[in-house]
Amino acid sequence: MIPKSLQRVCALTAALALAGCGGGSSVAPPPGGGSAAAPGNVAVIGTDAPLGSVLAFKITFTGLTASDGTNTVSLISQPQEVEFARLNGLRTLLALQSVAAGSYTSVTATLASPVISVLDTATAPPSVQMTNGTLTQSSVTVQLNQPIIVASNGLVGLHMDFRLHDSILVDANGDITGSVNPVIRFRAVPPDAPDAVIDELHGGVVSINAGAGSFVMQTPHGRNLTVQTNAQTQWEQGESIADLTTNSIVLVTGSLQRQSLVLLAEEVQILSDSRFFLGGLITDVRPASGPAAAIDLLVRTEIPDLANFSVGNIGTVALDGNERYMIHHFRLPFAPWLFNASSILAGQRVSVGGTLNNSTNPPTPDARRVMLHRQGFIGGWVPGSTQIVNGNNGGFGFNASGLTGRLLGGGPVAVFTSDRTRFINLSGLSGLTGSNPIRLRVVGLLLKGPNGNPVIIAWAVEAM
Repeated sequence: MIPKSLQRVCALTAALALAGCGGGSSVAPPPGGGSAAAPGNVAVIGTDAPLGSVLAFKITFTGLTASDGTNTVSLISQPQEVEFARLNGLRTLLALQSVAAGSYTSVTATLASPVISVLDTATAPPSVQMTNGTLTQSSVTVQLNQPIIVASNGLVGLHMDFRLHDSILVDANGDITGSVNPVIRFRAVPPDAPDAVIDELHGGVVSINAGAGSFVMQTPHGRNLTVQTNAQTQWEQGESIADLTTNSIVLVTGSLQRQSLVLLAEEVQILSDSRFFLGGLITDVRPASGPAAAIDLLVRTEIPDLANFSVGNIGTVALDGNERYMIHHFRLPFAPWLFNASSILAGQRVSVGGTLNNSTNPPTPDARRVMLHRQGFIGGWVPGSTQIVNGNNGGFGFNASGLTGRLLGGGPVAVFTSDRTRFINLSGLSGLTGSNPIRLRVVGLLLKGPNGNPVIIAWAVEAM
């Protein structure tokens, strides 16, 4: 059950802090001109539907093409390794490619080298088992329900959803076999649609034009992208574009602009000012109570390649009490009360930035910033648990499944919602009713409640 006092606090927190996405518009057809028409651009935006027991899933796209039945264009400029498990309910930019104007009716992905990481909870602390997967097919062609219409000098989004839940095969006992039968969904989206908004894109700063309010960042796949800020762009308290240097690693939320291909930033956060950044899932906190002195982090992102850390494995990050704690997409003054060294939980998705201690060999990371991020949870609504204060303000009980469920102790978790929460395939909070569990994906912030139990502040609730 959801404590009523905490319900009021968390509903207010969600209403003030967790805004949803805006509306969309239709994609304009390309102008005439035949083969002489100027090219347009396709932005590939990735997300996934995970398998609960999977920690990480890396796979290499050796090719990604679109076809109109006669002509074929490439949507990536070089092979790309992507870790999909981190994208549960979130979206990032995977590629931005110039292609010939036209109407493309199918997409083909060619794949190689899947690597699956699962958690072994029989060890203390939990450890990782990695499996080199085997593809049942290395090429997947998807016929689109609606074509990708690329206008001359325009921009269109291609939404790619890698369905890990359906792709990674398990045996009769639910154990992963290592076989991967890739199931991928593609669909065209206009650049200003909610599904084209880039929730999180991280990279290193290459150059800064503070007078113009812009900077250039290098994305994880090596592309330089101009980021434009304005008066509406949110920064961490006390920070601005003047604080950026070419040693900064940033996290940007925003939308690509149709003509300029500039990323208009809704939010910029400086993750590190010394070229060290780790992102992932906390699997263990030590000591078990009081201020944390160390966390074990399942690494899903790292800049640069660090000794003793690798994507898909668990590494230990020491904490000395000098870290600054922040919450992504959260600008209220009591954020440090909600997330600090004493409120770190196993199961939280965080990023850690700081300096590299070059006096050791190899250099060791010295954490200076710890940031809590939104994350996705798969599980089931607890029948009879819905509590409505008014509208969508209220909450419900939720049984998280898979890895997160194990890290959270296996019991129901309180989820709090507000009128800012996006409900997908549901009529709102009142749609959570009936006598049977409802399979959900909840995207939000995982926090330690006043009683020490985990709670989720929901940004989106989706019936799966």
